[in-house]
Amino acid sequence: MIYTGQGRGTRAVKIEKKGDGFAAEELWSNEKLGTGYNTPVLKDGLLFGVSQRGNLFCMNARTGAEAWTDATRRGRGFAAVLDAGSVILALPDNSELIAFEPSEKEYAELARIKVADTPTYAHPVIAGKRIFVRDQDTLAMWTFE
Repeated sequence: MIYTGQGRGTRAVKIEKKGDGFAAEELWSNEKLGTGYNTPVLKDGLLFGVSQRGNLFCMNARTGAEAWTDATRRGRGFAAVLDAGSVILALPDNSELIAFEPSEKEYAELARIKVADTPTYAHPVIAGKRIFVRDQDTLAMWTFE
């Protein structure tokens, strides 16, 4: 199990049944990288998220090693991260929907679109080639290819 949180870094533990109870063994810990208010996405052994400082990051889920952290700060750590098949989508509270490659080598942004005029805190919904985005005032539908 991998868990992360504001000010806590990211950790992986193995939980096993032992007799009448359970025991947890820590597999790795990364004190530097932790999320703010978002749930990272696990794809192909990699963990993608938005750090508590608002930076996109990629971490090796087997070892906890940081693969990369994008230098651009996006919002305050509030974000939604989604696996959209061939890309990862991130929607920080600055209302910029970002598509980037799910790569361990480097951060490779494919597109960035301002999708709302007010902050976005709700998790967007993907339906086919559409994405529904809720900001503080409206619900919008965007199409993509």
